[in-house]
Amino acid sequence: MDKQDERGWVVVGALFATLFLIWGPINAGGVFFIPVIKHFGWSRGFFSLLAGIAPLAAGLSSPAVGWLMDRIGARQMMIAGASTVALGYMALSRANSAAEFLIVLFILGVGVTASTIIPTALVITNWFQENRGLALGVAFAGIPLGGTGVTIFANYVVLHYGFRAGYFAMGVPIALIVIPLLAAFVKTRPDAHADDSEMATVSAMTVPGLELSEALRSRSFWLIAIAEVLFATASLGVQVHLVPYLTGVGYAPTVAAGLFAAMFIFSAIGSFVIGSMADSRGGRVMLTAVFVAAAAGIAALLGAPHFAAVAACIVVFGFVRETHLLPLVINESLGVRRLGSILGLLALFTTFGFAAGPAIAGRIFDVTGSYTGAWIMFIAMGLVSALAMRATLPLADEEARIAVGKVLPLNPGQEQGSAAAP
Repeated sequence: MDKQDERGWVVVGALFATLFLIWGPINAGGVFFIPVIKHFGWSRGFFSLLAGIAPLAAGLSSPAVGWLMDRIGARQMMIAGASTVALGYMALSRANSAAEFLIVLFILGVGVTASTIIPTALVITNWFQENRGLALGVAFAGIPLGGTGVTIFANYVVLHYGFRAGYFAMGVPIALIVIPLLAAFVKTRPDAHADDSEMATVSAMTVPGLELSEALRSRSFWLIAIAEVLFATASLGVQVHLVPYLTGVGYAPTVAAGLFAAMFIFSAIGSFVIGSMADSRGGRVMLTAVFVAAAAGIAALLGAPHFAAVAACIVVFGFVRETHLLPLVINESLGVRRLGSILGLLALFTTFGFAAGPAIAGRIFDVTGSYTGAWIMFIAMGLVSALAMRATLPLADEEARIAVGKVLPLNPGQEQGSAAAP
């Protein structure tokens, strides 16, 4: 391992800690669900709509974040985003109305976008050529492991001191650990100065892939977008309502929280394993398999009164996470020339799904008194996502289709073969 590789893995470690401590509270959201609605007298559907504000804000801000990433780099934006998240959780601990929750959650969503998934994917893709899937898997394992550790911690604080103390406790480690790590170790690319100023001078033409305008005309971009929005809807819909669902069918709150935390342990294992497998088998193949397996895991929830069915869901649905595979899929189908901008636009679709999923599940429960209809809908979404991902094309095929599209209008009388010829 040369010096650059060593530096790269240090960057991965800092990004792992960032995802652990920022996404941990997000994944622990189910712990706050019942205490908050009991305190304010809100329905599950209403609080689900409020909770959906954060991913909606993340989606609305993601194209701007991705565009800026391609031009000014990641470090300063990640620091600003992490600072926003830390202050947001502290402010949430003082919120006394739905309007205050809405404003703070909106700001939180923007901060999470600027500090986590998009910049992490961009930084690691720039630092690694070999073992890129493994590096992404290691960094993104911080999301489920944070879900495990922070869920247990948050559940303890909420049970003993209330949800306000729990929200405040979510912000403190971000302020004291994440921000110093980002300032000390993270750079957008190996050859950038500490202030990332060289990022703006690197020629995009030296990097393989499509320009943003070309990507938007490609078949693969829209298939990936469909897969992401549907799977995001199903995934977060299950996560937010899993603890309330399990307590509703008879499991004690501590048992439900423990099972929820255990799911993230399997997610961390899956992040390592699937990321490593994607280096040899390809991101598109692995992500298709992930969507199918996730649908099977959700299906197991239909038998939740039986512990074996819950265990199957925790293992299968937990094991197959897809976030760290998206940069590999983009690399295979669209290239990395405008990775930040493409990730930002796709995050817009993903976070619309994040906003919709909890609200859909909450509304179905309010109307029917059961989550069964939501689980069946989410199973179907997972399978459609798999079909969409299976239909994506390699980058060479997308470039050929775009080249033909550029030539044909200039030679409308020629056949396709002659029009595409040199």
